[in-house]
Amino acid sequence: MVKRSRREFLRDASLGCLSLSVAPYLIGVNSEVASETIGNFNKHSFLNPNLIGWNDIGPLQDPNEFGVMIPAGMQCRLIAQSGKKLSNSYTWHGSPDGASVFPTDNSGWVYVSNSELGDNDGGVGVIKFNKNGDIEDSYSILENSSRNCSGGVTPWNTWLSCEEHSKGIVWETSPIKNDTNYPKKREMLGAFRHEGAAIDPKSNFIYMTHDDMDGYFYRFISNEIAGSEEYYSKGQLQVARVNNDGSVGWIKVPDPLAKEKSIIEQLPEATSFKRGEGIAYFDRKIFFTTTHDHRVWVYEIDTNKISLFYDGFENTNNINPLNFFKRWRKDNNGYALKSPDQMTVNADGYPLVAEDGDNMELCFIDKNGFAKPLVRLDGHWLSEITGPAFSPDGSRLYFSSQRGRTGSRRIGGMTFEIKKTI
Repeated sequence: MVKRSRREFLRDASLGCLSLSVAPYLIGVNSEVASETIGNFNKHSFLNPNLIGWNDIGPLQDPNEFGVMIPAGMQCRLIAQSGKKLSNSYTWHGSPDGASVFPTDNSGWVYVSNSELGDNDGGVGVIKFNKNGDIEDSYSILENSSRNCSGGVTPWNTWLSCEEHSKGIVWETSPIKNDTNYPKKREMLGAFRHEGAAIDPKSNFIYMTHDDMDGYFYRFISNEIAGSEEYYSKGQLQVARVNNDGSVGWIKVPDPLAKEKSIIEQLPEATSFKRGEGIAYFDRKIFFTTTHDHRVWVYEIDTNKISLFYDGFENTNNINPLNFFKRWRKDNNGYALKSPDQMTVNADGYPLVAEDGDNMELCFIDKNGFAKPLVRLDGHWLSEITGPAFSPDGSRLYFSSQRGRTGSRRIGGMTFEIKKTI
């Protein structure tokens, strides 16, 4: 029944939510955006001339020594490699995955990064930067978890690290070194193949994606004090059922821990999305990606509707492998972003989306649903781009090649920083 519902949902061009056109709403900056993005850690200075944005996109230059291709006027440095020590302290974890940035009290910041290793070898590592962007410390904030894929920053200054396996849970942890209050299991957020989380700072509702071909779009609601134990214990996990007009009905999950049946089996009437992955909040909107059908969606919180923001499904061209190699070094003008995975949003409201495979790009998407690459990786054939996150002022972008050029999950990972040339 679930599979039949999914197929009908995907093919019904006249009625289904997927039939909605790409949503060309105006992206802009206003006082409401500025205030709300502070709650979601898009703490960028809107007047910062070094802000990385759409206007920085240009023809990609030849790959540097690490295989990173960026436009002229930008520079790249390798800041961490899996299996190697940072600051004579923490050994950078294998399979660096979902990530985000927290500001620190001394005008610096920390980059938190999940490890997608299995068999309880996963967790979360941190790189701490001073106000000049120099690395001053590194450490672990979560160990002995499995396949920590992506996650989300909370308005109460914690990191939700999501496990991606059939019984995966969410761990809440603190970016602060040796914080004795964390980590904690947040089992009420469900047991399923978690991908990412994004929090609406107005309601403190947690929205989550599900990396499964029949996966759902979730939210966790609570009226208790955000981040408290009561917030979780008295909250409710829900899944989305999308109506023909794009409006959403939210259905309570009977058994979030999936003790007897998976959540998909519990609620076959819910709407399936084809591998929900990256997710991000900006200006009363939740953006999320579906990797298998090459799409980026937007859920507008105030109208309670889902529509397409970017549709690469009709523009894919996988039939002839030669087409892939022919376009590898082209500027990619007019080509589709494919296999969208993790994402973030810059201060101007442009989603920045990482490709899982294809030609390994980080692409900005404009208000008309047009994608252009900011970064491409050359020679990272067995990897994927993960963990895109901006520094607090938006002038630096961090991301990883999860398995690098070697393809090794344990020692191949490479984590980079790019910024404008001064």
